[in-house]
Amino acid sequence: MSVHKHPNAQWEQQITYDNVEFSLANGQTDYDIDSNQSDSWNNIAEAKYVSLRTDQTITVKINSATANAITVTSSDSPFKLIYDETGIVVINLFLTNASGSAANIKLFLA
Repeated sequence: MSVHKHPNAQWEQQITYDNVEFSLANGQTDYDIDSNQSDSWNNIAEAKYVSLRTDQTITVKINSATANAITVTSSDSPFKLIYDETGIVVINLFLTNASGSAANIKLFLA
């Protein structure tokens, strides 16, 4: 975590985030990001901002492998979840890839 001090004010902003990049194999079902990506959810316990990029069509489930799936295509990238807009605090994501090819994933959590 780093601390940013604004040069003209008396406030400090804490900048904490996690970022992971990986390949999601074709045929992978309900891939548990928290369990399988050691660089995720390390610096933050709950994400209030999520940005997910993919180059293939995948599905995303939020917080539970039994949640409803959201389809995300490469043209939907980046798929974003922003707490101020959705009211959703993200503690995990579950990804499924049935695209026929490995999906390159870039995930930013803050």
